[in-house]
Amino acid sequence: MHSATVQPILTSPFAFPQRTLIDSILNLLFPVACVVCRAQVLERRWGAACPDCWSRLEPLAPPFCPQCGEPAPAIEGLCGRCRKGEYAFDLARSALFFTDTLREIIHHLKYAERVSLARSLGDILKVCLEHEPFSGRIVVPVPLHRKRERERGFNQAELIAARLGRSLETRLLRRRKNTPSQTGLSRSERKRNLAGAFEVRGPVAGTVILVDDVYTTGSTVHEIARTLKRAGAQRVEVLTVARVSNDFYRAAETDISEAV
Repeated sequence: MHSATVQPILTSPFAFPQRTLIDSILNLLFPVACVVCRAQVLERRWGAACPDCWSRLEPLAPPFCPQCGEPAPAIEGLCGRCRKGEYAFDLARSALFFTDTLREIIHHLKYAERVSLARSLGDILKVCLEHEPFSGRIVVPVPLHRKRERERGFNQAELIAARLGRSLETRLLRRRKNTPSQTGLSRSERKRNLAGAFEVRGPVAGTVILVDDVYTTGSTVHEIARTLKRAGAQRVEVLTVARVSNDFYRAAETDISEAV
């Protein structure tokens, strides 16, 4: 299932005949080891992870809540939180489960400057965008605080969103609070931590698609959706590469999610 679903997503955008010779030369001069398994990456179109590790990624497929996208073994209609109206966004979908392999890929993108990984992650996310009921034409990446982006040198959500082929608005939203790590915080504590963290810097209307790397509890995108709707957006849709299931979140609190 995994290789049949994920591998074609990564093949077609980069394939052209000259690559074999170019890759051979580059591999002699600048060999690349896979960030997950350390095997040599022989084809540069895969970025900094090998095709075997890409093929191990787990696509997120139904059943899941039709609003927030929370995976569930059996679900009819909305999940409990969506029935209670706990989220300000209207739709959320993720392309992949947040497995250990994907954790390593995202970690190296964000903290080891392996920005080539954003290209393949963005291409996977584009397939999810095209197959799920998204109606927005404007894409807004979840912003980093300017201090954190200056330290990192880039915003990983922006790099991923640039592959989606829709109008990209990188200056519409600003993170005005440099919120501390959310690791170890409960869902309600995360919401309080993020209150007032974002502001809209321009006119907004219609439907907006928010893009981020990982969806953990939904606290970050909920707060952004509230902010966008107060500024005039009628609908907010959320698209993330990875989804941390509730079981994973309870078993292993991770600082690779909405803390950045």
